[in-house]
Amino acid sequence: MSDDEESGTGGALKAAGLATARALLKAGAWVGRAAKAGVESVDPDVWKHASDLPLVALTMLAPRPRAVDELVDDGRVPVLFVHGLGGHPGNFLLLRTYFRAQGRPRTHAVSLPADCSVQVLGEVLADTLLAAAARAPAHEVDVVAHSLGGLVARAALLELSRRGARDCRVRTLVTLGTPHSGSHLARYANTVTTRDLRPGSDILRRLDAQLPWKGPPAQPRLVAFWSGADVIILPAEKSTAPGAENHELAGLSHNGLLLSPRAWDAVFHAVDDGQATRGERLPRPG
Repeated sequence: MSDDEESGTGGALKAAGLATARALLKAGAWVGRAAKAGVESVDPDVWKHASDLPLVALTMLAPRPRAVDELVDDGRVPVLFVHGLGGHPGNFLLLRTYFRAQGRPRTHAVSLPADCSVQVLGEVLADTLLAAAARAPAHEVDVVAHSLGGLVARAALLELSRRGARDCRVRTLVTLGTPHSGSHLARYANTVTTRDLRPGSDILRRLDAQLPWKGPPAQPRLVAFWSGADVIILPAEKSTAPGAENHELAGLSHNGLLLSPRAWDAVFHAVDDGQATRGERLPRPG
């Protein structure tokens, strides 16, 4: 091959290489723009929810709590924590640690069975409440519930009333992202539990008899925390209840209500305010 031919061949290869490089750069830029557009097309609250999932998953690895009759006696009312749908007692590991740091080690995370109706879960929780109250001052307990757990707690109150149980008094019920009037997201699943979470379900109609919430002495204090960033309870305002003390923890995801120090402080003082009338309120941290 002559020098001119070699030069021509090299020039053609160089030109082809540059064209390929330019095409790859254009393709990369297009992919980048498409990816950016894809990310931006998703609601930021959805990404917020997704970012909290790994930490919640880690709490699922926590060991099961000890029995309710082994609670540490700190001279104060025990606090029972009730998890939500698909949840685990370990979901409250951080919140219970916060309570312990504030001088309230007498806590218990309830373990609920899976694939049961809210009515059945309420009966299970009622038994646990009775067991805890039997060892508590004045037979009183406080309850902190996440998501479905709040409906289970309300069903347990109905069950205790049906049994005529006088040796158990729930003093304060705190709910975190509880669908007090259901969630439209429950339409995407068809299990015995999710059917109960659909707006207008039979159990929700029965629980409506408790509303508007009256509070003491007829009912416990009900403090309902919710967040406009909650993409599980649709619409998010369904986490409020008429007559309850409704408070928004803005910017927190459904699981962020379990994971945020801001939520821990709010929950702790909601429970502690229940003791303020008894002259036992703890000082606010800091």
